[in-house]
Amino acid sequence: ESIQEHIGGTELAPNALPVPAVLVAAGGNSSIRFNTTPGTNNLIQIQGTSTVGDWDVESKIIGGYIEVGRQFPTDPGKAKPGKVEVLAEVFIPVHSLRSVRDGKPYSPSMDSLMYDALVAATHRSIKYSLTELVLNETTNGDTSLRFDSIGSLTVAGVTREIGMPVELWMDANALKFRGQAAFKMSDFGIEPPTPTPGGPVKTGDDVKVSMQWNVSRRAQ
Repeated sequence: ESIQEHIGGTELAPNALPVPAVLVAAGGNSSIRFNTTPGTNNLIQIQGTSTVGDWDVESKIIGGYIEVGRQFPTDPGKAKPGKVEVLAEVFIPVHSLRSVRDGKPYSPSMDSLMYDALVAATHRSIKYSLTELVLNETTNGDTSLRFDSIGSLTVAGVTREIGMPVELWMDANALKFRGQAAFKMSDFGIEPPTPTPGGPVKTGDDVKVSMQWNVSRRAQ
């Protein structure tokens, strides 16, 4: 599983997102499918701690799709709170993850430890399946929508249910998602990696994950 794409920029800045337009309706179809948009500012950031300082890992590759039903809110100014009909499948290739510092590649040895901890030899991708999306409110002067999401996250072959607040911007036939979640490596059976077993450098169990995902409507 892989996606060949070149993506510029790494900031999760809301001002990088366009003012939304009303989403094009599904017409006679029962749902609309959106696929990952290559060449856009897709980004997964993972942040954690260690006894020698904080660390950052990121990937600019997010694969997958989302399908929204006919009742999906298409105009932020008219959206009403409640559960919406949606299905999403997402994956991140493990070997696309890189340690970074100041936005630049940092440590190949840290990357190797990470791949081992994620059992990349047999579990090549981190996978996420969205199971529930509930609209809470509009934000930023009705330019975006805020949801609570529940989904199944699979890391190193272990699946757990996670909740994540998600903010959505719409731009005609495109959707832009931002979200953030926190959990523990041990939730997925992962022992926080250390450069030397029993050595002085320890990695914290807690991690924070931030994502920005851009999808666009498939050609009809």
